[in-house]
Amino acid sequence: MAARRVMGAEPVRLRLSKLWLACGLFAAGVFVYGCLMHNPPSEPSIAYFDKIQHAGAFIVLGAWFAAVLRPRYAWVLVGLSIFAAGTEVLQWCTSYRDGDPLDWLADTTGACLGLLLVRSGAMNWLYAVDRLVTSTGNNAR
Repeated sequence: MAARRVMGAEPVRLRLSKLWLACGLFAAGVFVYGCLMHNPPSEPSIAYFDKIQHAGAFIVLGAWFAAVLRPRYAWVLVGLSIFAAGTEVLQWCTSYRDGDPLDWLADTTGACLGLLLVRSGAMNWLYAVDRLVTSTGNNAR
């Protein structure tokens, strides 16, 4: 996987990129499950709370996938926006949930914010964990 370049150095790469990608796909699956639950937990009576939940989930997904698939930020944003639209269509197809275009907008906005977090360096911890885990495995031999 491609990653950011440090001046004059080789690009930083995630050695466990398949593991990190699988973790992100698992999180996306949990989101789909939450969207399609028959009896979702009741929400507090805070205006637009569900939009905040959607945006928050996609901040996490956007940051995660942008860090794992760095520097393919545009692909991550497009993919997550399509994924978000798909979840709304799935909800619309059920008899017990409602698809909402504003949820899709909140999701896509959250994904954009997640990408901005990655660009600001907020996900560099994942690269540190990746180096730590892979270097620990090399020292054990």
